[in-house]
Amino acid sequence: MKKLFGYISIIAVIMIICILVSPLNTIADLGDFNDYDYGGGGNDYDYGGGYDSYDSDGYGGSGEDLTAGEWVIIMIITALLIWLVTKISIKTKKKGAPAASTQTIRDHTGEIIPAIMHIDPQFSGDKFIAWVKEVFFTLQYAWMERNSDKMRPFEKEELFQQHKMQIQQYIINGRINVLERININQAYMQKYVRDSEYEYLTVFLQVRMTDYIKDEKTGQVLKGSPSVDSHMKYLYTFMRKTGVLTNPASSNKSTTNCPHCGAPTSITSAGKCEYCESVVTTGVFDWVLSNIDGVKPHTVIDDSGVIIRDDRNDDDK
Repeated sequence: MKKLFGYISIIAVIMIICILVSPLNTIADLGDFNDYDYGGGGNDYDYGGGYDSYDSDGYGGSGEDLTAGEWVIIMIITALLIWLVTKISIKTKKKGAPAASTQTIRDHTGEIIPAIMHIDPQFSGDKFIAWVKEVFFTLQYAWMERNSDKMRPFEKEELFQQHKMQIQQYIINGRINVLERININQAYMQKYVRDSEYEYLTVFLQVRMTDYIKDEKTGQVLKGSPSVDSHMKYLYTFMRKTGVLTNPASSNKSTTNCPHCGAPTSITSAGKCEYCESVVTTGVFDWVLSNIDGVKPHTVIDDSGVIIRDDRNDDDK
């Protein structure tokens, strides 16, 4: 055990040295989840959730800024890390410890739809998933256009402000995150939670697209590649106030109309409809996107499916 702690200490010191001598990874796509420095196209994911991995210029440096000496140091450190991790892994396996594995993200649509329809008979799973796909495309294109206003009708206040700040960083640095040939390969309901205040519905999305960053003025590709597909997985969580019912005429149509008064959507910076002044991005009138998670290797996924904590509906438990 003492040797194990010794190895871990050495790795910690080496990781600190790596941080000091090497730049942070550049990450991108909506919410900055894609990591171009690994996998050659976004097949690997940033472990930090993608929201705060910026360096002083907002994106992380590129390899072209390193000297030959720095590259040698990084290669030596990398070799040492591989050696130490391999040695620890061998010792762990000899002791019979189970190997880590990637958790399967199960489709719970068959359980979730009846749970929602029990209190909201007009809810349609097919229409909701179709709307989620529309939201996904709209947000990705708004991100590429660096136009946070287009995101406003869909996102809860905290998430919107986070994306707005990230987009502003792209503008300041004169960079554009280009997202093209977007294709949603899979989309299904993964988790549903209801308590006395809110409902939360999480949708799993498996997506393929080209994803790269270019310089705004020169058009030079700085990260990623226009010809290489990125394969990404997301968990999009939507919320609404418990007790809000689906209105077939207006629900999941916030792209065109205010869910409260029905007027053409024109959302102010405060999330209000400019006609009726209702705050429409709180989940009080309809579903709103409250959180986005990028699925990463060995991510632990809550696979509970349906969780009902609504004290007002004891027969639902």
